Amino acid sequence: MNSKPVDALPEVQGDMRHAMAQDATWRTDGAIHILARYGEIVGVIERIPDSLPQKYGAIQRAILKRSYYVAYFIQEPERSPFLTVLDGRRSPTDIRRIVNTRRRSPHPSSL
Repeated sequence: MNSKPVDALPEVQGDMRHAMAQDATWRTDGAIHILARYGEIVGVIERIPDSLPQKYGAIQRAILKRSYYVAYFIQEPERSPFLTVLDGRRSPTDIRRIVNTRRRSPHPSSL
């Protein structure tokens, strides 16, 4: 088993605000719903990150259940940082560009 802590790049906070606002437009509990799905997927990544598929090279993908959102993360020796949480209906080209840009940018660890 390869369990390790999960953290997120600072940009993920903006991704989550956008997701919560978008879901709130069509669900009365939209913000709470997305936060709950995010919490669930963080738990899965903490416990069993190797069970999730690789999507763009070493970058792995985790689908937030019962939502349109997908989290992208990469495993490092001591942690698994989230790179982004995006609407999975976006153009695959846009998703790949965002994920690769964030992967290459130097970021401090954040919780």
